[in-house]
Amino acid sequence: MEHATPSVALYTKVLGGLLLLTLLTFLQPTLLPLAVGGTVGTQLLIAVLKVALVAAYYMHLRSETAYLKGYVVMALTILAVFFIIVGIDVAHS
Repeated sequence: MEHATPSVALYTKVLGGLLLLTLLTFLQPTLLPLAVGGTVGTQLLIAVLKVALVAAYYMHLRSETAYLKGYVVMALTILAVFFIIVGIDVAHS
């Protein structure tokens, strides 16, 4: 399978997006003061967006087959299950 070579301009745009999201991560508590749970949720949402950008463009998952993308989703699902199990265990102890 032949992959399209991404341009420097594309990588520059992705880097700019990551830098803006990082700036938003630092400024969010002062610009939008929320309760602790709201701040944590907002910070996690920003982190997920940054992870998605890195995975899609720098790890080249955007141009991979559905088969490999399925493996990534399966691994993330298993990781989420482990986090949920540990969270339930910690909450009940």
